[in-house]
Amino acid sequence: MLKHYLFVSFVVVLTGCTTPTERPSETGKKPRAPDQSLSTLLIRAEQAEDLAATEFRLAAAARALDLGDARQAKQILELISNPHTVESTSTDYLILAARTAVANGDAKRALSFLGDRRLQSATLTINHQTSIARTRSDAYQQTRSFVASARERIYLDRLLEDSELEENHEQIFSSLMEVPARSLATQANRAITSDVRGWLSLAALAKLHQNDPLKQLHELNKWKRAWSHHTASRSLPRSLKMLSRIVSERPSVIALLLPLQGDLSSRGQAIRDGFIAAHYEQNGSAQIIIYDTTTATATELVNRAKAQGVELIIGPLSKDAVTEIASLNLNIPVLALNRTSDNSLNPNLYQFGLAPEDEIIQVIEQVHSERLKHALVIYPDREWGSRNFAAFEQGWRAKGGNIVDSATFSNQRDYSDLVKKLLDIDSSEKRASDLRRIIGERFEFTPRRRQDIDFIFLLANPGQARGINPTLEHFYAEDIPVYATSHIYESSDSWIDAIDLDGIRFCDIPWKLTSFDTIQKKIQSTWNRADGQLAPFYAMGLDAHRLYPRLQQLKELSNERLYGATGIIRLNQNNEIERELMWARFKDGTPVSAPMSAQ
Repeated sequence: MLKHYLFVSFVVVLTGCTTPTERPSETGKKPRAPDQSLSTLLIRAEQAEDLAATEFRLAAAARALDLGDARQAKQILELISNPHTVESTSTDYLILAARTAVANGDAKRALSFLGDRRLQSATLTINHQTSIARTRSDAYQQTRSFVASARERIYLDRLLEDSELEENHEQIFSSLMEVPARSLATQANRAITSDVRGWLSLAALAKLHQNDPLKQLHELNKWKRAWSHHTASRSLPRSLKMLSRIVSERPSVIALLLPLQGDLSSRGQAIRDGFIAAHYEQNGSAQIIIYDTTTATATELVNRAKAQGVELIIGPLSKDAVTEIASLNLNIPVLALNRTSDNSLNPNLYQFGLAPEDEIIQVIEQVHSERLKHALVIYPDREWGSRNFAAFEQGWRAKGGNIVDSATFSNQRDYSDLVKKLLDIDSSEKRASDLRRIIGERFEFTPRRRQDIDFIFLLANPGQARGINPTLEHFYAEDIPVYATSHIYESSDSWIDAIDLDGIRFCDIPWKLTSFDTIQKKIQSTWNRADGQLAPFYAMGLDAHRLYPRLQQLKELSNERLYGATGIIRLNQNNEIERELMWARFKDGTPVSAPMSAQ
């Protein structure tokens, strides 16, 4: 009872509510939660007896969940000593506990609640059934069981009002688009019900032809004729509704603004070749005009392009040139291949870059989702290392993380002193030496490393990492996970060269970790450099071609994504392209791609 009292007192202080004087008039009457605050519900639970107390706490937990406080909802549910006295409270408790578990990121526990035999045998209302289906779908989504998640939503469809169907269809389609096209087609052929088979075949054609809007529209029209009575045909996902408009509004003249001479020429040429390869693969009808940005200012080239009837500009590549363009009065869309140096914006400027800071953000999100907190950071003693360490430090501290120590390295061959100092091995060895001197005897001794490190963030290229990673293992840090960015991996390296990188987790573009598609294979067979350091820029050229017809779609539909060679692409409210990369881990000298989820 003291525990209950202290918890209720804490809530009252937070919400600033006063204690009500009235008690529920009927002990067994279900509380009217919508009329009462969270603190009021908790206080009434303390004043009520048994069943009524349980009902008030269930209402309070539901209110906390609606307010976005899943942690408090969990605490309130833990105050209920016996929720299964009657079927009604048992059902409400199991559903609410499952919803709370999902909100706290514990999908396994949520599915356990939903699979409880008492819930399976209960008499369920329509509201119960819809809540169960939504919660189970969300739990499956968290475990990356995307088809299972969609199936729950497909079942839910027939329980919903017409006004709710559109949003449910968006959820179904979004889940299925996470699945590879080949897998979707295979599962469509195996599906037992026509509802599921129709959705799977729709998602399969959308995923398979996402890079060719005209082909996608043609296949969609065929699907609509074959599935005219399917629920998705009556209420298509919003992205598919836009297809006709996307096809009709494609630009007929496109300008590429790229550096073809000077320091950035190799990158500019790689982007050009990736773009042109995609254009010819689709038998593109648009006219492509290429401008060398080393021959004139960005402003001059934009004006020249306008005069030649260009309807869309792709480029430039350098930050300075993109910043210059952002200040112009643009009356045609520009898909820049970098971001402005001063964060300036322009309503007709779309910023698509491969900034390493984006990878830093993804590393931070991943380790935070795994509930790791204490970081050790190792980075090179140069401008690139300092800039990325600063980005990590700022982002990690904003998440509540802690950096227990950090160190820089230069062009050295032996990292023993660096690693020993970071792991505090020197102190352990000194203690052993002092003890030998005190007792006057020799004894076997294994040094101990410091124990306050949850993970190591390593900023390094493959050559540097090949020296650092084995040294960490040698000095007893083999059980500490090591995270890195894409700079750790060169796809042209042999497995012998990469064997010393085993265990390192890193994020990278799909181009380097998978056989992306037929165009990628053709590009790699044509240009040897497409497998080496220039791989991201060939991928960028390919994605620029696939991205430009979808810009308006990405802008209007905030949840829309494009599955590209540089990552899963979204457009934020500032017209900046955000990319979600793939995760991989070195095993036997080979990167093995795998989804990374919270542990």
